Amino acid sequence: MKIPFSVSARTAMLIGSENFSNPEGAIVELVKNAYDADSHYCYILFGEDEQNNRTLYILDWGTGMDDQIIEACWMRIGTDDKLYNAKTESGRVKSGAKGIGRFALNRLGNKAEMLTFTKDGHGYDWKVNWSDFDRAGTSVSEITADIDSISLAVGRQFLSNIENKFGITLPKFESGTLLSVTELNDEWDDEQLAHLYSSLQDLVPPFNIPVFDIYQYVQGYEGFGRIELAEYDDYDYYVSAVYDGEDNLKVKVQRNELDVERLRNDYVGLFQREDMREFPYRLSEFEAGGYELSLSMSKLKVDNPVRLANHLAELGAFRFNFFFVKSTKSDGKGEGDEVKYPYRLFSPYSRREWLKRNVGVKIYRDKFRVRPYGENGDDWLHLGDRYSANPIGAGQRKGNYHIRQNQIVGAVEISRLNNIYLQDKSGREGLQENVVVELFKDVLLGIISLMEKDRNTVMYNLSQLYDTLHPKGTAKAAAEEAIKKGKIDEESYNKIRTGYLVLKQEVEDKESEIRLLRNLASTGLVITSFAHELKNIAILSDSRSEDLRCAVENIMSEEDVSKLGLSEYDNPYSLIRDLRDQDQNIRSWLNFSINSINRDKRTRKVFGMDEYFEHFQSTWHAVLDELNIDLEISGFTPEMKVRAFVIDLDTIFNNLLSNSIYAIKESKKTENRLISIKGGVEDGDIIVLFEDSGIGLAEEYKGHPNDIFNAFESSKYDQDGNKIGTGLGLYITKATLSEYKGSAISVMMPRTVGFGLCIKLKMY
Repeated sequence: MKIPFSVSARTAMLIGSENFSNPEGAIVELVKNAYDADSHYCYILFGEDEQNNRTLYILDWGTGMDDQIIEACWMRIGTDDKLYNAKTESGRVKSGAKGIGRFALNRLGNKAEMLTFTKDGHGYDWKVNWSDFDRAGTSVSEITADIDSISLAVGRQFLSNIENKFGITLPKFESGTLLSVTELNDEWDDEQLAHLYSSLQDLVPPFNIPVFDIYQYVQGYEGFGRIELAEYDDYDYYVSAVYDGEDNLKVKVQRNELDVERLRNDYVGLFQREDMREFPYRLSEFEAGGYELSLSMSKLKVDNPVRLANHLAELGAFRFNFFFVKSTKSDGKGEGDEVKYPYRLFSPYSRREWLKRNVGVKIYRDKFRVRPYGENGDDWLHLGDRYSANPIGAGQRKGNYHIRQNQIVGAVEISRLNNIYLQDKSGREGLQENVVVELFKDVLLGIISLMEKDRNTVMYNLSQLYDTLHPKGTAKAAAEEAIKKGKIDEESYNKIRTGYLVLKQEVEDKESEIRLLRNLASTGLVITSFAHELKNIAILSDSRSEDLRCAVENIMSEEDVSKLGLSEYDNPYSLIRDLRDQDQNIRSWLNFSINSINRDKRTRKVFGMDEYFEHFQSTWHAVLDELNIDLEISGFTPEMKVRAFVIDLDTIFNNLLSNSIYAIKESKKTENRLISIKGGVEDGDIIVLFEDSGIGLAEEYKGHPNDIFNAFESSKYDQDGNKIGTGLGLYITKATLSEYKGSAISVMMPRTVGFGLCIKLKMY
């Protein structure tokens, strides 16, 4: 006698509630379904249905399902449809293959409804109550879902209601699947919604983004919107490696850590050193921004070459892209300062914030995340262990230099078609462990080591060059020689003394720099802390003069006051007008200060420079009018677009304008007080000429004008000759520009009147 297996209905509950450890994972699974349906869009909306029940909507514009597919695939637990029909009509490799994704609906809420429409116009309404699966002693085959035929008009009306409810405009709907979940299992507070948005940003790799737009909206809330993917260009190294599965590895290395202009002009001796005379360390490779390598994978340096030789054929094709990003200028004790290493300027704060969100090497199968790799900085490649075993800086000595786990942001792209030995565990908590997975890790570390060797070679030779040219290096060598001899002669003593004095001065300069930066940081924190109070002051100043005028008018009209023959200083209405003008100036400065730290300016977007400068001029109009300074902006057209953070451009041009205001005030001119900003296009770049009619470049900088961009360089003095400028405005300006590859700033020389700068921005 043969007895068939039966499956308890509770199994479905386990698949949904326990297979997806959190609601974010369940939503991601349903977003994958939208991608697999060839949709170009997926909308995730939190709101209420027609009965005011809390509802989650997940909408796509894909191919939809007919009743046969719903019955044979959607309703079949563990369907193998995606396993054998691995590609969509457009050629996408389907991201799912386990056949359990629809049970993510159960994880999200107790009731689910699906409206789905095929391209030939057929539509179906499918409903399920997941609590039916919880009845004791019930088999899965006894549980049913309701399905009815509906017209496309029903789907369009459904979307029209959502548009009205959320105040958004959705794409035209011809086919797709519209999911709604009620009796939600989670509260979805502000923190959870923000975390979901962040998780969706990480859903697809920032290095190779597919044509798939994801949106998140919350009813009655203006935040969120389109998921802006985490593209980035402020890196020290960017490495792109492609393996074809046939022993051929192509690697592209892009360097962005060092200032090439300074290397070319001030470090000529570097390229005369033996290590730096050959590819890829010559000046020509630095000027090109990097180089490309083609090598046999079997020749890649790995920790376990036997494993590489025996199992390479099983690995399969993949792509590995990663950024190496330092959060501080120097990444090792004793590596020296920017004189030793001509670092490119950057903003440490913005890098730390970006690294906090993105650090780690993530795996993507067919464009979607394989968790938990890289989750919250998960160090599955054990980069931290490699570094701890030999924690040296890149310039300290040659060989065995390793990056830290908190300095890398990477994405590995694999496919279930090409990498058959790199498969998910059934619980989707990682890859099934086997020898090929271990080889995979070895190979990725081998690719990382190519970048490590490059940086180690460059920085070590810069360190050696510095030691031979500077007193500290000479002092160190003299001290080591004296130790060997067991005595110090007069020549060695003088070298050591000179080196000590230089080092002592550098330490004092650094301490002074730290004190000033700490003071500036504290000032910024105070201003930010009182932003709410400043807004209230701005609001009050908008009406108080009018309130005062009304109060006085109740006592005596302006016409009656004028009959008294009072002077301007005694006339209350004249005083009220003066107060109104002063309040207007206060509001202008307060609004400028508050808006400079507005959060929405941190979103990188594409915008026209004409649009930007129109707003820029209106922001400064009241202040400049009070100072009797004209601001002329010309030459910017709608075609002149950039992709940038608005707050970065504010940092650049607000600093420049502030400097120009000071220069014009110092010139003591009463006429021709002018600041001019002119735009143009040259070789595909946007050129901005920023000029003023002020006192011009200080004499001390005319022989080397670009020194004004160095930190703490200032020509602002008080009447007693004391330096009063921080010397950070132009330093920050150049540092901000340097975060955008291809951008530059330089002083326009020679000039007879005023001061001018030329700024180059990459046009989008």
